[in-house]
Amino acid sequence: MARPRPTLQSLGDFLTARLSKRIAYWVFVSIVVIEGVILVPSVMRRERELLNYMRSLSTAQALGRLDEATLATLNDDKLIDYLQAIQTNQVILGGAIYDLDGTQVGGFGEMPQLTLAEGEQGRLSDRYFRHQQRYDAPWDMPPLRDRYILIVRHDARWVQREFFAFIGRIIGLVVIISVFVTGATLIVLRRLVIKPIMLLRQDLMTAGQAIGDDSDTQTLAFESWPYARADELGDVIATFRQMFEQITAAVATRKQSEMRFRTLVEQAADAFFVIDAVGQIIDINQNACDSLGYSRDQLLQLSVTDIQTTYNQADFEAFWQQLRPGVPQTLEGWHQRQDGSGFPVEVRLGLLVLADERYGLALARDISDRRASEAAQARLAEIGELATMIVHEVRNPLNTVLLGLNSFRSLELPERFQTRLDLALEESERLQKLLNGILMYSREPTLRVEPLEINGLIEHLATVIEHELGNRQPLLRVTTLPYPVVVSGDRDQLKQVFINLISNAQEADPTGVVTWVVQPPIAGQVTVSIHNGGASIAPELLPKLTQPFFTTKASGNGLGLAITKRIIDAHQGQLTIHSAAAGTEVMVTLPQVGTGSAT
Repeated sequence: MARPRPTLQSLGDFLTARLSKRIAYWVFVSIVVIEGVILVPSVMRRERELLNYMRSLSTAQALGRLDEATLATLNDDKLIDYLQAIQTNQVILGGAIYDLDGTQVGGFGEMPQLTLAEGEQGRLSDRYFRHQQRYDAPWDMPPLRDRYILIVRHDARWVQREFFAFIGRIIGLVVIISVFVTGATLIVLRRLVIKPIMLLRQDLMTAGQAIGDDSDTQTLAFESWPYARADELGDVIATFRQMFEQITAAVATRKQSEMRFRTLVEQAADAFFVIDAVGQIIDINQNACDSLGYSRDQLLQLSVTDIQTTYNQADFEAFWQQLRPGVPQTLEGWHQRQDGSGFPVEVRLGLLVLADERYGLALARDISDRRASEAAQARLAEIGELATMIVHEVRNPLNTVLLGLNSFRSLELPERFQTRLDLALEESERLQKLLNGILMYSREPTLRVEPLEINGLIEHLATVIEHELGNRQPLLRVTTLPYPVVVSGDRDQLKQVFINLISNAQEADPTGVVTWVVQPPIAGQVTVSIHNGGASIAPELLPKLTQPFFTTKASGNGLGLAITKRIIDAHQGQLTIHSAAAGTEVMVTLPQVGTGSAT
């Protein structure tokens, strides 16, 4: 089930987003700065316009109060007294009069700070004193133009009020424009940029939580994916989708791998333990629980020394220090079950380093059966040695008995005694063969290895066997290869193998045909097959034919095929027997070592 996820519900949610706030702030500040840079010259021009207007107005008012004809006739002192009349204008605070050579003639009212010398340096420019709210400017009055220069001080408080009022109107306009442009920009960006980004952020958080919780990611629906347009933001969303699909596929693969690994671990024949550096059990498989009689939760509360009674904690810590990655160690011990019983184990312990943490991976195998098998093999070895000793002790007296019985053959005995003598000789010889077979089987085959050309060896043996048979049945048909095939083996012992197998085949089908075939080598292996057309052997008896003392013959001792198999095994070969209604086929497979004639 997909978990509920947050969505953008309203414009308020959008405006409270941090990205929206940052964009609104910087768009607003940028517009204000841009408009400020554009409007500052206009503000300064407005201030100059107000000053010029005030000067023009005050000049016009002054000229309206003064008589040009009177001004043209007055001397210096009277001129000053006459000019004081213009102070009735609330804007004019005072003035200073200079003659054309720069000498101050006089002044009236509040004296201007602008002097004629400063005015000449500035080419008779005016001067505005903002902090004092005063404005000094030279007047151009036609009646005085050729005689005097007049600098008048004005009260500039009206100009400042009008200037600040203008600035206030400008600021209000800038704010209105900035708010409008910012809002319009946000409305556009909300659809094109901000909403997709916020949805992408929510989708990333949802995807990360789903992957972290290891929950089903197939049912997730991401709201940012429809915004994967043909631009950079669309590329980012498309990349996120591709990345999520890759991660989902990787997680699914990891889960499958973990599931397969866990299944293999759970079905492993050995007990599986993961332990830490102090011997605490971190993880186990079901076999460990079954073999020790604990539940999983119970085992995870125990340490190595709680179940491995052969070693104490100090022994474990010393062994842990010897572990190296990639170099597993093997040791034997004793595992104790919950009920107090125990069993011998062989533990294969390796060191794993995961994210700078060291863990031990232990595979514990119950070796009770192996110990019993080893004990049985030891007893068999003792019995074999005893049998060998008995064979040696019996064979010598038996030879003496045979010599004595053979000596009676030269005597003229009644028929009844002759029959008993023949029976005694027959049984003695059979016993001698049995003792020889036991002695041969008890010894490990000792090979005198040499290169043997198998075709030549078989053709030679076939000639010898056919010579011994003469015209008697069964017929022997030999098929060899037209090219040499060389094996490495003991000539005499391989002769014994094939003679024994041919003899068995002829005994199984005394009136039929025995085929002896050298098959073409396959994958470095040469197979020689011997087939007879006798009665089939029951399938349940086939595995027992090579066991010692098992025989289907009335007079056999059951050691022929057992000895044959041991010789073939010593040659690193294989003996296979198949039987059906068409007869029985015995195949001897030997490793090929080269081609060419034997040396």
